[in-house]
Amino acid sequence: MAVRLIAGVIAALLLVGAGFTYHLTSSVVGERSSFDDQVMQWVQERTTISQVDSIDEYRGKQSYAVVLGKNNAGTPVVAWLTDKTAAFDRMDIAVPRKNVEAAVLKGFPQATITHIVPGIENEQRFWEVTLQDKDGRFHYLHYDLFSGALLASYVLSPTS
Repeated sequence: MAVRLIAGVIAALLLVGAGFTYHLTSSVVGERSSFDDQVMQWVQERTTISQVDSIDEYRGKQSYAVVLGKNNAGTPVVAWLTDKTAAFDRMDIAVPRKNVEAAVLKGFPQATITHIVPGIENEQRFWEVTLQDKDGRFHYLHYDLFSGALLASYVLSPTS
């Protein structure tokens, strides 16, 4: 009798846990889908981007939706969008992402790159690279989008 009761309680807890996990996952996916839909509307209304390759986020002093794609002429471009602003640049004259990755891994050979996104602060365009080093610290590196020069480096140590 006690075994059945314990098994029933465990089954109920597993069911509640699975339901909570499903709800959390579906709300996160729904929020991402809603974000992507809003960004696509901004792209259609305010840009000449005809092919969207990726949608990402840059979170700095101000958060931006970052859209990489091609414009009507087929030129690779980037757009940083908010609900009120839009900034653009050409990616065909930018340092390629793969070159930034190679430079980061050369400087931090045992690190793991977790995120790379074009960023913008005060009209300065850059690649923001987030990486985690072998000691668990997170590094945020800003490389000039066009020259590849290191502009800034921030390190956050994990809390113990």
